[in-house]
Amino acid sequence: MLACFPWVAWFIWKARNDKVFNGKDILPPDTVNHSRQEAEEWRVAQVIQQIVPRTETPDSREDARSKPCLPRCQVDTSWMANSEVFGGGFVLETEPENHLYSSIGKEQVLPPLHAEFSSLLWAMKYSWHLGFISMNFESDCLQLVNLINDEEEWPSLVSEWNEFVHLRSYFTSFSLSYISRKSNVRADLFAKGARAQNLNFSHVNALIPVWLTPKANLFESS
Repeated sequence: MLACFPWVAWFIWKARNDKVFNGKDILPPDTVNHSRQEAEEWRVAQVIQQIVPRTETPDSREDARSKPCLPRCQVDTSWMANSEVFGGGFVLETEPENHLYSSIGKEQVLPPLHAEFSSLLWAMKYSWHLGFISMNFESDCLQLVNLINDEEEWPSLVSEWNEFVHLRSYFTSFSLSYISRKSNVRADLFAKGARAQNLNFSHVNALIPVWLTPKANLFESS
């Protein structure tokens, strides 16, 4: 039971914010039940990640050597428990040496898988708005990749899943593949940089933002 206390406290705080800012009333039993559900799903997720490590799979050893299937969009998320926001980033490669970079800061969510899913949805939306109806998405979150490709049922992710199904219907060709963290370093830098801004914002540009300029050499060499 002690393990649930931080989750209960977090959801009490969220319920308070919903009441103050949105006029939404959430019953105490609903707050407790939701926090317990999220705590259990987080515990299960950690077990899954220990059984299937994110950093070493046969595909992760090959992805750095294989030629990219274009257009592709590499997505990543930066999440920390004590942060008020999480950061998302994606690198859209339409053809060799032709990139668009994006970063987004959004209000903190629990558990981290919600943030990973939210970043993917953002990348899907923007890819479609740019006119791409065929896209190969890549993520280093193996749990998210398996959840989507295997169509696993997560009750706490119903809203994200419904939005995903809606967005996916706009694509004539859609894929989501796992890549290693090493191969996803550019999107990772954008996600971490976005979280460090501690703001709710979004940025999309062919140019690297000023706050990432010192790391520009990593983009040029990738």
